[in-house]
Amino acid sequence: MKIHHILVVGKNEAIVALLIKLVNKYPELFALGTCELEEVPSICQESPIDVVLFSSGLSLQQEKEMVQIVSQIHPNVKTIEHFGGGSGLLRTELNQVLGLELLSF
Repeated sequence: MKIHHILVVGKNEAIVALLIKLVNKYPELFALGTCELEEVPSICQESPIDVVLFSSGLSLQQEKEMVQIVSQIHPNVKTIEHFGGGSGLLRTELNQVLGLELLSF
């Protein structure tokens, strides 16, 4: 089974931590995250990244910069903008971008 690596990036520590916890409930996924944008390049060099999951608090310019940084190291990276809506919406977004059929939590 392939493990898909998700990088959660946002400005609210509690929300980033919750998203990591929710994503890691799926055996096919592994999430890590940060609220410190300066950490993104080193995280990308140390870990494979398949998806960047954007949470709240980032400007459009910051999101573009993060995609540019990550895609230099992981050229096939995909992105999700998740600003709420519950775990069902998150599961649907992950299914859609990864082409998976994740089961409910």
